[in-house]
Amino acid sequence: MEKEFMLERGELRIPVKVTESDFEIRRVVLGVHGIGGSAIDAIQTSLAEEMEFFSSAVYRFDFPAHGESPLDDSFFTLKNCQEVLMSVAKHAKESYPEVEDLCIFATGFGAYVTLTCLEDMMDLPGKLRLVIQTPSVRMHETLLAIKKISKATLRAMGKIRFNAERPFDVTYEFYKELEENVALMTYPIPMLILMGEQDSVIRMEDIQSFARINDQSKLVIIPGTTHRFLEEGAWDMVLDLTRDWFEYEQVLLSDWS
Repeated sequence: MEKEFMLERGELRIPVKVTESDFEIRRVVLGVHGIGGSAIDAIQTSLAEEMEFFSSAVYRFDFPAHGESPLDDSFFTLKNCQEVLMSVAKHAKESYPEVEDLCIFATGFGAYVTLTCLEDMMDLPGKLRLVIQTPSVRMHETLLAIKKISKATLRAMGKIRFNAERPFDVTYEFYKELEENVALMTYPIPMLILMGEQDSVIRMEDIQSFARINDQSKLVIIPGTTHRFLEEGAWDMVLDLTRDWFEYEQVLLSDWS
């Protein structure tokens, strides 16, 4: 069963989709999309379809200036994205107070926003589990790498256009927010980190350093896979690994254990 609603928090209006399992709900899952993505992109849709069969209520939502968000580019700031994520997380916990597990699947920019919110997330009741795919722990550098632009050029231009499904502008002020909030820190929660072996956007050494300082993390590097995990079989592997981590807090596939 799926329901849709608009969550309002001050000036923020957040379109939310919740997919509920027909079975007893044992976990709440938040799907957090990447930059240029949406609640209905292929990643988030397949996550909801997969987890629906495993006793989950799956929340998907849009960041400002993404997907079905009624908010324009001026609302696309790190602070607002953090407020959106925390508002959805709190709503989910209030809606399912008897459910202990809050599980988060976040990709790229969404993973970065999630990491910058974890200190507040840990104050929510229950147990927190995290799967982060291609996490941009240095999102300001990732932004420049995606657009193939230098910091000096972005500063001179003032803003750049992202030609995603819903095009939007990213400002130099947004870049500065990211630069001041590197997510290469220690977080005391179980997390599975998924990385493509041939990712040319995010530096492998950053991810390996991040995994080393987080002793409750498990890093899985998937051979032959690039940043967007579009290679045959790669996304099925991601879903299998995610399901097992949320269910057992383990990597059960023999190739990765």
